[in-house]
Amino acid sequence: MTDKLQKVKNLIDNGHYEPAIDILNNLNGLSPKDERYRLLLLSYSLYNIRKYNLAITIAETLLQKNSNNEYASQIKYLSCVELKDYDRALDEIISFLSVNKANLYKITLEELLTDIKDGFINNKDISDKIKELALNNNISL
Repeated sequence: MTDKLQKVKNLIDNGHYEPAIDILNNLNGLSPKDERYRLLLLSYSLYNIRKYNLAITIAETLLQKNSNNEYASQIKYLSCVELKDYDRALDEIISFLSVNKANLYKITLEELLTDIKDGFINNKDISDKIKELALNNNISL
């Protein structure tokens, strides 16, 4: 990790998202690994200042470069939830977990199972898929 990325991470850790975004937007010539980290920090910072559409766009860019980045997928999912675009949020978690194992998403899957049980998710195809993904990730129904 470059010194500038470490500085940005320190800013983010202390809740200084906007200065971090300014630095991240001006970083160029990074290695592919550092570029992916830059995109992750940028999408996370945008999420935290409630710029959800931009956070989604950056998370999608990162997911194109690294389709198994659960952090990026979760930022996209949570941003969609904040925008009340629940169908898109569910599409994201289902799409991601259809090809990747859950780590961070385990708690989200448990919450979605509760939502199904409580009648908040009524679409049978979606509820069946969430149940299947939960079982595939060793989460009991």
